[in-house]
Amino acid sequence: MRLVWLAAITVLAVVMAVFTPYVLRTESTWQAAAWLVMLAATVTGIAVLIRAELLFRRLDRGSGSDVSGT
Repeated sequence: MRLVWLAAITVLAVVMAVFTPYVLRTESTWQAAAWLVMLAATVTGIAVLIRAELLFRRLDRGSGSDVSGT
């Protein structure tokens, strides 16, 4: 389920990146700056979620393979 949310947010970031040139041409400086801040926050959020997903997978794999020696 976590990958579904990550994929949805990634699609949002791609759509934002596609519309960025249009926004920069047509909107005011403040609106364009706000758009770029939102785009940067979205990309940063995706990076954080990918890192968290990798850490969760490592924890899940590590706890499943832990075999007691006694």
